[in-house]
Amino acid sequence: MLTVGVPSHHEAPRMSLDVLPDEIALQAVSGQTLTWTGHYAVSAGLFEIRPPRIPRDARPVFDEDLDCIIGYQRSFGGCYHLYDLNGDMTAIWEGLRDTVPVEKREPMLVVGGLWAANVRGLTALALPGIGSAMAPTTLALLRKRFSGLAAAPLLFTAAAHHTMNDAHRFVPVHILRLAMRHGDRIQPPPDVPGAARYLARMAIRRRPCMLDVVTTHGNATIVQFEYWSYADTLPAA
Repeated sequence: MLTVGVPSHHEAPRMSLDVLPDEIALQAVSGQTLTWTGHYAVSAGLFEIRPPRIPRDARPVFDEDLDCIIGYQRSFGGCYHLYDLNGDMTAIWEGLRDTVPVEKREPMLVVGGLWAANVRGLTALALPGIGSAMAPTTLALLRKRFSGLAAAPLLFTAAAHHTMNDAHRFVPVHILRLAMRHGDRIQPPPDVPGAARYLARMAIRRRPCMLDVVTTHGNATIVQFEYWSYADTLPAA
């Protein structure tokens, strides 16, 4: 069963990724990596990285079947604009007169599961939402875009693999990929040749966080990652 609660920032010790421990640096340099089984320690639907080019008034589209936010939808000028997680426009269609407007307290559009169009309720994660009236063919296209992002293989050092299995530190694979694509590239740790490092704004249950990711081998291997809430101080060394 998936854990619904937000991972706690104080359940496990955190580290700074400015300088990696010798053990982690050795794992990265040696090329000894692990694949990840795909078992999510907590619900992936809690996590979100929103590319800056997505309009601010676009609503997240949560897929109850995939347990993930898979895109964004915006209503403007009588038309609906649909974006994938990278911010690329996926579809445009004319609005329907009988569509129930989405209110501020219901920021999420929901597809899949038993959700019907324009019906308000709570998701399995206890988040308020309203059923989307998206056409099945449009939803299939959005899901295909998401699957391509989520299914792209990644390798992990033993340290990063351990972090993926920690319910208080886990981050979904597609969120790590989005951090690499849309985060700010910053100075990597000096003890890993060819490393790259990304700092990205992330939300967990809509609470703002920062995600720090170190990669190597052309972003094919996750060396280590860490996140923290805006309310926290910088990660402890």
